[in-house]
Amino acid sequence: MSDIDSLVRQYKAGALSRRGFFKRAGAYGLLMPAASSILAMAGPANAQTPSRGGWLRIAQGNTDNTLEPVRMVDTDDGIYSNCVYQRLTRFAPTLEVEGDAAEEWSVNEAATEWSFKLRSGLTFHNGQNVTAADVVESLSRHIAEGSESPAKALLSTVTAIEAPDATTIKISLSSGNADLPVIMSDYHLAIHPAGHADFSMAIGSGPFRVMEFIPGERVVLERFDNYYEEGKPYLDGLDFIPVPDANATLSTLLAGDVDAIRDVPAFAVEQLSGNDAVTVHNTPTGAFTNMVMMVDRAPTNDPDFRKGIKHALDRELILNQVFKGIGTISADTPIGPTYKYWCEDVKPAEYDLDKAKFYFDKAGVNAIDLYTSETAGSSANDIALTFQQSAKGAADINVIKTPSDGFWSNIWMKKPMTMSGWEARPTVDAFLTIAHMNGGSWNETMWGSDAFDAMIIAARAELDETKRAQMYCDMQHIMNDDGGFVNAVFKNQLEATARNVMGWTPHPVGGLGGFGQTLRNVWLA
Repeated sequence: MSDIDSLVRQYKAGALSRRGFFKRAGAYGLLMPAASSILAMAGPANAQTPSRGGWLRIAQGNTDNTLEPVRMVDTDDGIYSNCVYQRLTRFAPTLEVEGDAAEEWSVNEAATEWSFKLRSGLTFHNGQNVTAADVVESLSRHIAEGSESPAKALLSTVTAIEAPDATTIKISLSSGNADLPVIMSDYHLAIHPAGHADFSMAIGSGPFRVMEFIPGERVVLERFDNYYEEGKPYLDGLDFIPVPDANATLSTLLAGDVDAIRDVPAFAVEQLSGNDAVTVHNTPTGAFTNMVMMVDRAPTNDPDFRKGIKHALDRELILNQVFKGIGTISADTPIGPTYKYWCEDVKPAEYDLDKAKFYFDKAGVNAIDLYTSETAGSSANDIALTFQQSAKGAADINVIKTPSDGFWSNIWMKKPMTMSGWEARPTVDAFLTIAHMNGGSWNETMWGSDAFDAMIIAARAELDETKRAQMYCDMQHIMNDDGGFVNAVFKNQLEATARNVMGWTPHPVGGLGGFGQTLRNVWLA
């Protein structure tokens, strides 16, 4: 079954709107007239009424998972966060920001003073009303002295978070940021009761509440009946079941032991698409599984060594061998064609083993350990091994596979060169701030400079779109030429659900429909 066939089936089932069909068909290169013709031939969508009840079983989980917002690290955590908590705003599948806990917001002309107004009647899972004081404490934890929150960098310009009254939150910034409402949708910026400290049984105001949370064993969330969106969620609950690897994940779906999986390996798309019991969701995104070279330690601190690595990477081979042609070749920046400020002029280093060998010889090093784990992405190990293959003749790449449990705490940002994995972020600024700025909580390469930081800050406040686009383009050139970030392919978000799972809306930012956003809309037929 083709990607377009899959979209038609989702549209006919009522799981995809007409607007959503056109948007996603366009991402596959289908022009509007052709898309309209296909829908006309397909006939009207089935107007199915969502039914309540049933549990959705999801293959997900490892021992590092947490419900504490300031400690959240990976996609699993983000999905749990969006199920259990609310944030002030939400980033919709259309890539537009909409209200979540906040129903409206306003800003001054300089974009330095923001006010958010809470919806009325919001309650936490313990029955307590959600107030502005709760929001102030929840957000303030990320920027408190000594905080190691990944979101700390996103809030680096915040000078004050205040609650003038019970339903208003005022956020003051040291410099303008037109993207603040989008930033407030980040899954780390979750709202919990003031004074709450036991995050083993987290309390939020999201669509599901915690029944059981045993990382690496089982996570069970049940419907919160007082959730503010009328009638939602439709499911009785969610059962997250850890599965050890990609092959086992596929087997559990095909055996009917789970209802939804994410990060489907590209090699399995054809098999799953031909199975009438399964729906494959194939969505172009800015997500990727990358290689990290830490520039604060040898040998990856040598610019010549880093250039050697980039010239030894056969991106076409990885696209075709690992991703089966599903994805987009990338330059060595985290900003891809799904972003507004993607710079098409930035080109990847050419695959040239003679050039690679020249730079390795210049650096005096032609061997390195590359640590990898499937927790960095189902394709991480295959990318590492394919890179090992493509670098032969220029460098000896020793691939070391490690267990998923403990990878983020014991290997990542500890070893000079590792695999890593990222979902897309809502804005270019959010990505650069958190991962490519000095002091950024997830600056995994430790690359950066005061001058580059100043460029990020200036672009954030620039209101002239032409100037802002050029500033981001300049930054992408710099990262591509000098940074420790290496990426071969922007991957499509590949997910699969059982045929009876309805209402599933894929999202270009975050797995399981936008870090689990879609789960409040899902029902079982």
